[in-house]
Amino acid sequence: MLRRILTALIISALIIVPFFGHAQPIRISYGGTSGFGTPLLLTLQMGLFKKHGIDLEHILMPGMGVQALLAREVQFAHPGAAPAIYAALQGADVVMVASYYNVLPYSLVVHENIVNPLDLKGKKVAISRVGGIDDFSVQLAFKKLGLAPKDTALIQVGADAERIAAVRSGAAAATVNAPPAVFTAQKLGLKVLVDLGELDIPYPIGVVVTTRSYLSENRATAKRFLMALVEGLDIYVYEKDVALSVMAKLTRMRDQDLLSKSYDYFAKGMSLVPLLNPTAVENALLGAGASGRDVGKFYDNSVLQELVKEGFIDRIAKNRIAKKRSGGS
Repeated sequence: MLRRILTALIISALIIVPFFGHAQPIRISYGGTSGFGTPLLLTLQMGLFKKHGIDLEHILMPGMGVQALLAREVQFAHPGAAPAIYAALQGADVVMVASYYNVLPYSLVVHENIVNPLDLKGKKVAISRVGGIDDFSVQLAFKKLGLAPKDTALIQVGADAERIAAVRSGAAAATVNAPPAVFTAQKLGLKVLVDLGELDIPYPIGVVVTTRSYLSENRATAKRFLMALVEGLDIYVYEKDVALSVMAKLTRMRDQDLLSKSYDYFAKGMSLVPLLNPTAVENALLGAGASGRDVGKFYDNSVLQELVKEGFIDRIAKNRIAKKRSGGS
């Protein structure tokens, strides 16, 4: 009897805590240092990918993640929806398999001399690149403010810091930023003309992309990758101190007040089960000028749905509750 009990306990432990003799090398690109990229880096730094048998290399490739994916230089990309959508529309073998943040977090930030939307007419607006998420966010902000695309000129400037500097210097009249950059901009004297986050517009932001061929041939690996990510998301939402430490490293910010405000902004909208939202994908297609397409061709929720069906998500929550009851030990 004792032998059977011990055997059952060992089997249960193996089910709950995967064991892999050798971690599989996997590479993922990421596009920038905005706060919403924190969960992926947190998952890596907490050792959760290795726990699930993956030795993950996290590579910064601004604007090049999908190209690297298609060239098989990486197995996954974390680019935001727009590059993946554009690539798929051109026939590329890409598919979104997760999105842990599905609301536009951008604000239209303007120079202190801009008093109302009409002041933007004839002015320059700084974006990172044409066709990106910030480009789409600018168009939505303009629509909200009653402006037309022809009213301003878009200029490609670069990352958050460069765009903020362009507005402060007068080289541009406005830009769009997500936390924590938007809070930095306000602290430097710039103004928020419209906060798209308050409009609650569904849009896939925290996106993980792979190729359909890789997913078909390496489904077990993709599943382990997403298991790790789901655990990381749970820690992000429920362990603020850990999340803030990782966000500070990612964004290279030391201002704890701005980091805390950024965390609070993202945590309230974070999806613990990072399923793609069809309405969010539809909005991404709209931003790419491809409304009316079959949204189901651009994402695959099947791996995450398996994890839900198998009870993996519930086990994560139960483990968290048990840990809290035992005092975090």
